Amino acid sequence: MEDALVRRRSEMLEAEVDGELVALDVESGTCYSFNRSATRIWQLLDEPRTVGSLRDALLAEFDVDKLECERDLLEALEQMRVGGVIESSVPLPAAPTKG
Repeated sequence: MEDALVRRRSEMLEAEVDGELVALDVESGTCYSFNRSATRIWQLLDEPRTVGSLRDALLAEFDVDKLECERDLLEALEQMRVGGVIESSVPLPAAPTKG
């Protein structure tokens, strides 16, 4: 999981509104709205990154438990993957469940 390389899938026109990102996929005409967490993940994906490096960057920025961070990250990445805005070098694992 940590070595899965994630990258943005297509060019988007982006605007930040109140700390959240609104993006338009030029190719499909689809508009996306990212919450604050997803906005930060998107910003970190300005270059392709591994899931592990994304997690570590978020842990360094936010006061959050490692398991919670990993779970939230994987959930956000899966939503982005399903939405067609990112792709991964290998299938992303399911987010760990709350214990």
